[in-house]
Amino acid sequence: MSASDLDPEVRRDLLTLDKANAEIVARHLVMVSQVLLDDPALALEHARAARARASRVGVVRETAGIAAYNAGEWQEAATELRAARRITGNPSLLPLIADCERGLGRPERAVEIARGDEGRALKGEDATEMRIVEAGARIDLGEPEKAIVTLQMENLKPGQVGTGPARLFYAYASALQAAGRREDAITWYMNAAAADVDDVTDAEFRLTELAHDDEQSEEESSADTGRGGVDEAAATGIPAPEDPATTTSPRAESETVPVQSKTSDVPAPAPAVPDAGAPEPNAPEPNASEPSAPESSVPESSAPETKAADAGAADTPETRSVAPEQDDERSQASYPEPAEPEAAEPEAAEPEAADESIAPLEGTADLSATSSYVEQDATDLIESADDLVAPPADAEPEKSATVPAAPARRNTFADRYDALLLDLDGTVFAGHQAIPNAKETLEGLDTARFFVTNNASRRPSEVAAHLRDLGFEASAEMVVTSAQTGARLLAEHLPAGSRALVVGTDGLAQEVREAGIAVTRSADDGPAAVIQGHSPDTGWAQLSEAALAIRAGALWVATNVDATLPSERGLLVGNGSMVAALRNATGKEPLVAGKPAAPLMADAIARAGGSAPLVVGDRLDTDIEGGHSVGIESVLVLTGVSTVTDLLAAPPEQRPTYVVDDLAGLFEDVDAVRVAPQPGWSVTVDGSTITVAGDGDEIGLVPALASATWKAIDNGTADPEELRIRAEGEARAKLASLGVAVVD
Repeated sequence: MSASDLDPEVRRDLLTLDKANAEIVARHLVMVSQVLLDDPALALEHARAARARASRVGVVRETAGIAAYNAGEWQEAATELRAARRITGNPSLLPLIADCERGLGRPERAVEIARGDEGRALKGEDATEMRIVEAGARIDLGEPEKAIVTLQMENLKPGQVGTGPARLFYAYASALQAAGRREDAITWYMNAAAADVDDVTDAEFRLTELAHDDEQSEEESSADTGRGGVDEAAATGIPAPEDPATTTSPRAESETVPVQSKTSDVPAPAPAVPDAGAPEPNAPEPNASEPSAPESSVPESSAPETKAADAGAADTPETRSVAPEQDDERSQASYPEPAEPEAAEPEAAEPEAADESIAPLEGTADLSATSSYVEQDATDLIESADDLVAPPADAEPEKSATVPAAPARRNTFADRYDALLLDLDGTVFAGHQAIPNAKETLEGLDTARFFVTNNASRRPSEVAAHLRDLGFEASAEMVVTSAQTGARLLAEHLPAGSRALVVGTDGLAQEVREAGIAVTRSADDGPAAVIQGHSPDTGWAQLSEAALAIRAGALWVATNVDATLPSERGLLVGNGSMVAALRNATGKEPLVAGKPAAPLMADAIARAGGSAPLVVGDRLDTDIEGGHSVGIESVLVLTGVSTVTDLLAAPPEQRPTYVVDDLAGLFEDVDAVRVAPQPGWSVTVDGSTITVAGDGDEIGLVPALASATWKAIDNGTADPEELRIRAEGEARAKLASLGVAVVD
């Protein structure tokens, strides 16, 4: 097998990789398509192996998300699909992301996505998919009538045939059945069966089930006459929807609510690569570090579909969800390839069953020696918390024992990572003052460092000079700015010699010129693009020129969307607030260069040239989410914008791997500040009240608290908007010093 077998469109996405790596990634992608339906777990192994080698390639992240989706790993799927959507902008991934929220037992979030601006903007088949997801979520929430109304916005004209109408009719029948409208449901199951020429649903089976229920009802009618003597389950043919806060098993949902792709009734999305042929007889003998990828031909489509593209997945629960016992232990089932987290309790490691059943691929390196993201994904860390956190929703609050003392510290950040990608404002300095301990820490570290900033107001040489003035060692080559990345995006989207209107400083304008794009400050010059970066001089006149150009059809690039800018005086108005003004004035969305979007992070990784970079920053919504967008681990420092309170309520894509008070925490052992249960600290969860106690190492308090809180939120037992923290003694004093409101 070679990369030349891959569909040209998919192959183009791999051109950013070196030839040998692209060949291996392509073979893993082909394997995903070969085994996705028959062996979802193996498909996920291959998808993870591809992601480990090409985490910045959109089609790879998309494939990883779809493989995780089919394996029932909802949290991993959501993270990967969000990353793919940020990289590729593919709107068809939004219904899948919403459906992952259903799989995680959060149907209300699925509804929020569907009813949000982006969900409403979907067109055609994507819009239909989103309505099917929303209808399923409405049923999960016990609102079948709203599910019916949602689906009535689609074309429900009987007589249509094909996969799309069959799935729509089936979803509508399921909603009617959940609402107790049995006769109507039978009619629409019949419509679904007539439309289902490719057998993508089990409409005929549902009709048989309902007929069987009718026979049973007739036999029992002597005891109960009339509807009043029959319970709702018997009347509808399916159990009443359970409380979504306590029901998270996708398999359980598939038995009660046969609507949408996370259940067994909707076919799995097609993977990012096509069906493959048979392996060549003389395939090279693989090495033991990655799943084996036999040689094959490659299909044509490069982007996965969300519309029942593969009829073979229909009505096969195994292809869509995990058994209840597996779902309850999803944290143990996730990521079988990497090693167990080193920060976990000192218990015997689980056997690495995946390595025994999956043959390796020739020419691959040991994955544990590559990016630490591969060895242990952030979502794996979150889900690896044990019984110290979030009890089931129907359980009494547990009295959690203190975590046993950890073994001797094993490695430092310098041992584990070969490059630090450091944010500036709020991490290294605040305005004209260095952050406490920042200078001393960076002087004491031998690890390569690069300063990655969303602030586009100054050129790299100016940023380096400012750093040197504050006492830091810095050169222009060590600085990567959103202005540079924004100018690169312009050059990629515009012919050489095109003109761009610059809203920002002269430094930004110069970056644009050096990218081969002419500069103007007036919409009257007919610019082909607008690039907007932070400048303290931006006002009504500059924004109005930009608005005129954007309305005239100019490409709009924003260097960053940070709403605020840290300073020694506090938080000032950031470029994101100015971007919001233009968005409101034009109704358009910009192409974003800076964090959390992938372009700036990809440029920083390329500049660093290492195999295990680490993001270090103070903002969850830019720095940490930016790390997720390119698949690398991150450290949150509590010296800037994001607070501990923000951290505890963070969504999965904004959760860091580590948390430290300031940069001095980089001298600590990585496991001591990892978001995971920590020695000496016990955490008890009771609804949205999180209680922490103990006398462990102070640096482990916030990581332990975050680990427990995230687990509770993900399990649906805690509301991130209603969190209450209780603490006593040392824990209370520490949290109070970090600005956390502790209740009595």
